[in-house]
Formats: sequence, C-alpha cells, structure tokens
Amino acid sequence: DDFLATAELAGTEFTAEKLNINIVFPGAGTGLLSFEESQRIKKLHEENKQFLCIPRRPKWDKKTSPEELKRAEKDSFLEWRRQLVWLEEEQKLILTPFERNLDFWRQLWRVIERSDIVVQIVDARNPLLFRCEDLSFDQRSPGCNGLQAWEWHGNCSYREL
Repeated sequence: DDFLATAELAGTEFTAEKLNINIVFPGAGTGLLSFEESQRIKKLHEENKQFLCIPRRPKWDKKTSPEELKRAEKDSFLEWRRQLVWLEEEQKLILTPFERNLDFWRQLWRVIERSDIVVQIVDARNPLLFRCEDLSFDQRSPGCNGLQAWEWHGNCSYREL
C-alpha cells in the first residue's frame, strides 16, 4: 500500500511483482531488539532528529494559485517521505508507523494555521513517548500557542500521574 501511494503521488507508473512471499515463523525473535541494537537506534534517532519531524507545508502567500500550492505541497510531502525511506533503508533506522496520506497533513496544516491554540492529548501512562515534540514547537503559525493535556487512563492511579 505504501509503495502504491508513493507511486500515485509521484505520478509514476510501475510494474508489480507477485508471489514474493517471506514467511516469518513464531518464536524466531523477530521484532525484539537486543540492548545494543536499541542503543544504536536511539543514537541514530538523536543524530537524525532534524529529519524525524512532521512534514512542513511549503511557503505560500496570497499570490500563490491553488494549483501551485497543491503541487508544492505534493512535492514537499514526497521529499519528506523520501527522507524517511532513506533513513530506514540506508541508516537502518526503525521508524514507527506514520500517516502516509497527504490529505491528512493538508488538514492538519490548515487547522494549525487557523488556530489560536492547539491541544495535544497524550497518554498519561507514558506521555513523553506519545508526545509529538514537533507539534509543541510549531513555527508555522506565529499566533498559535500549544497546550498539552494528559489523558488519564483507567489502568493507572492518580499517584502514577
């Protein structure tokens, strides 16, 4: 699905390869990182922090036509996705799933631009894990202030908060 979405965004054609199957057996330890591997990935995340951000909306003004803006947004989004693919493939960085739909990001950009305040709700069990630092320090909308709220979860007591 990721490949198809990228190909569609880039306006390119492709040929699909079928029956390229890889079976992963349970108990093979797949998905579990050793301590050394998790430290290596943590270091890579720190070194590449400037690339691990939400996609930025391209600069625009009142003279920018809707078609020009749409094309610039698509190009900017594709470049952001290519950077993430490069990090995964060349740097062997493990990334969490992220939204690959340009329309989702367009909606977020517009909401931030029109908002006086943006509330970010995070899970109180581990707020720093779920908090998006990039949204907390958003530079795109000078009049917009950030506010964070913790979502209290029934599985933790008030003391844990």
